[in-house]
Amino acid sequence: MKLKTPLNIIKNALSDIRTMHDFSYTVPNESRDEFWEKECSNHPTASTCKIYEG
Repeated sequence: MKLKTPLNIIKNALSDIRTMHDFSYTVPNESRDEFWEKECSNHPTASTCKIYEG
């Protein structure tokens, strides 16, 4: 009975791997600065786009 739980954990992890089928993901070519410039132009009030001067 004690061995059942660890085996279920392994079984669940392996079943999750089987459901992940999109291994052909490609990383976008834009740089981090280009990404944030585009994001901040779309969402200028986002907290990540605000500049705080001290």
